[in-house]
Amino acid sequence: MGRGILFGVLLVGGLLIGLVNAASGVSTQSCWTLWDHNGDVREWGQDELVWAGIHGQVLVCDGKFQRILTDTVYGTATAKGVTVIGRGIRKGSDISYAYVTYTRDGKIITAFADIPPYFG
Repeated sequence: MGRGILFGVLLVGGLLIGLVNAASGVSTQSCWTLWDHNGDVREWGQDELVWAGIHGQVLVCDGKFQRILTDTVYGTATAKGVTVIGRGIRKGSDISYAYVTYTRDGKIITAFADIPPYFG
């Protein structure tokens, strides 16, 4: 009878430990934040410049990108000496980016900077 109770206690204890570990998912010790930057700068002289830039912190857990901490994201999208068609900054937890679409020498071009830099 004593062995049965001991076995039951060990079984239930092991089950509880397994459930706690499963519920915790990724341990906080395996996660960290780091700054990520990206820029796209084009310059053809002192009076012609296009600049799209973005930076912010990303959360990495177990060596894999998890999300962007959007409250840390700062971007810029500026140009001078070219015809700007559009510009903008998007702050999202999956991707954040800055862009400037412009015409130069009759061509429509986009300067694009993103974090994490998957698409640029």
